[in-house]
Amino acid sequence: MSTPFDTHLPLAQTRWARLLAFLLFLALVSCLGACTTAPEAKPPVKLALGQVDRGVVIWLPDNVLFDFGSHTLSPEADVHLREVARLAMDKTQAQLSLEGHTDNVGSEAFNQTLSARRAEAVAAALKRLGVPEARLRTLGLGLSQPIAPNDSDIGRRLNRRVEIVVLNETVAHLTEGEPANRFEDAFARLKAELGERIEAQGFR
Repeated sequence: MSTPFDTHLPLAQTRWARLLAFLLFLALVSCLGACTTAPEAKPPVKLALGQVDRGVVIWLPDNVLFDFGSHTLSPEADVHLREVARLAMDKTQAQLSLEGHTDNVGSEAFNQTLSARRAEAVAAALKRLGVPEARLRTLGLGLSQPIAPNDSDIGRRLNRRVEIVVLNETVAHLTEGEPANRFEDAFARLKAELGERIEAQGFR
């Protein structure tokens, strides 16, 4: 029997006290999480852009888009092409010239066909992502416009690429209001990889 001097709480009251303490703890943790400033989100991909006479070139190396010798888009290509499609639809109404390039391994005819099919594969993907077909044109340039010497593995890798030229556009306009970490300078990236051995005829 309880007495006036018994200080022990009944079992039910003890359980309710513990539950209340736990709920207060959860509320405190939630408040601290909400008050903490979230770090800057990492971009889905960083696109390499360069200003050229014809407009803005978006450089997509083939090892991002295709397996060696193939014109079937790789799974890794999706995130790059989604970002290109977003820019094309949100930031400009310009025409896009999709231009495939190869190294000098294989015959000229093989490389010409491969470069054209790769440009067409990129165009088909951008169309599926919402870019109007009327704004897309494709061109296979084969091995005719290298941006690096074909005498090394790295040079050949850099030459195997698809360039998306946003015609009559500027880098300043495309990147206006965009987070700085979404883009990099295509020419600076090339120089970092190859030094000064970049062919003058590339990126026209």
